[in-house]
Amino acid sequence: MMAQSDKHIHYDKESDLEGIEMEPQLLSMHENYDPMDYATWPSYKAAATVAPQSRDLVQSTALWCTKKATYMFTIYKVHWDNMYFSSSSTEFIRDSKTGKKYYIKEHVGAPLDVTYWIKGHEGDYIYSVGIYPPLPKNCTHIDIGQDTHPEYVPGTTGWSKSEVIKNIPVSQLQANQYKITGR
Repeated sequence: MMAQSDKHIHYDKESDLEGIEMEPQLLSMHENYDPMDYATWPSYKAAATVAPQSRDLVQSTALWCTKKATYMFTIYKVHWDNMYFSSSSTEFIRDSKTGKKYYIKEHVGAPLDVTYWIKGHEGDYIYSVGIYPPLPKNCTHIDIGQDTHPEYVPGTTGWSKSEVIKNIPVSQLQANQYKITGR
């Protein structure tokens, strides 16, 4: 990854993503999915584990910016051997300067707006991958957030309400790529 100037982002090559495990393995799918019944949520095995990371969103996020798409890898600590996740179609990357929002197009390996289980091992660190439209060359700082949050599901610990994280240098998130690749 090359350094970024204050005026332009550095585009990564699509080939830079080759060899990175992105898709979790589907373990089970219930035919009558009900977002309010955790017994019906699909179950996946995480694509890969990574070294322990800070809980800070900026430190636990890596970005690949290509001319075709923006790939956001978010690292999570597994707190239980079976942990639930959700990726909302209202998640966005916003250009801090212009305010333009780029909404998630795909959550690799799991559908958007569906709550699901990830089977892992307590204490592991895993990641998920969101694919967004490409950022323009002159976008150097971004905000990360979502417009809506999932409803509380009875029998669960609930969802944390994350705030929009603002004015993050794209170069800082691109510099975090080593946390996913190990190099």
